[in-house]
Amino acid sequence: MDKKDWLILQTVYAEKNITKAAELLYISQPTLTYRLQQIEKEFDIKLFYRGRRGVDFTEQGELLVKYAKDMLKQQQEMEELLWNSGNEVRGTLRLSVSRTFAFYRLPQILKAFNEKFPKVEFHVNTGVNIDVVQSIYKQEAHIGIVRGDHSWPSKKITITEENITILSSEEIDLTDLPSKRRISYKTDPTLEMVIDNWWKEHFSTPPISNMNVDNVEIAKRMVLNGLGYCIAPSIVLEKNDKLHKIFLSDTTGSPIIWKTRILYREELMELAMVREFVHFLQEYHCHYFENESLN
Repeated sequence: MDKKDWLILQTVYAEKNITKAAELLYISQPTLTYRLQQIEKEFDIKLFYRGRRGVDFTEQGELLVKYAKDMLKQQQEMEELLWNSGNEVRGTLRLSVSRTFAFYRLPQILKAFNEKFPKVEFHVNTGVNIDVVQSIYKQEAHIGIVRGDHSWPSKKITITEENITILSSEEIDLTDLPSKRRISYKTDPTLEMVIDNWWKEHFSTPPISNMNVDNVEIAKRMVLNGLGYCIAPSIVLEKNDKLHKIFLSDTTGSPIIWKTRILYREELMELAMVREFVHFLQEYHCHYFENESLN
């Protein structure tokens, strides 16, 4: 067995379907079937049984899939160490990123980093913050970019701090907010709790929620069209947005801040691509906010 066989086993196991696996691997179905038969002959086992809903792996087949997964991970780690042992920065940087940060900031960051280090490739997964934290714990990603406060035992660096903001298409008075229509959106439970606590500290009645949409970008579009207000971190604000803003503050008058952090394991700083990306993120956002303040 070699790397191609490990990938074949992992893909067939994940898809539970020979046709789909062949498509993902860019090989013909007969070629994939033949290679699977050769693996069975090599180990004198039955990998799986075909059923109406796809393939069901045997106990021996699952053991071989686990071996394949371990071998692919070991090879990846070896390649990373070899590529990062010299002066050249190269390899595949695995990132797990909060969806909101990925939407508003990540494309520009990756473009700028790739211009500086063209031999670095990216493998990016986006999701809610809890998914990002779990992927770092499972060592599925080198670096996680999360928003809000999350428990993490290793390195954690704040790269941005934002205001949480009431956004509306026209100027509104804060005292009138309970009578206005609010557009809610699915977001991190921690952010929801921060917003809910602020509301309870300032108002005795719940908000009038007339819309509940999938994400903050849809909510912002609704606000731009005068359909209500929303409460969101200031990352969603873009230069051409004609929105009125009220920054939330606590009972002492201090602004309520929402932070973006990078999470990683300290030992990964031995990899040049990880080390350079962490430093790049810190410098990038320093320059970004300097330019924002000038504008």
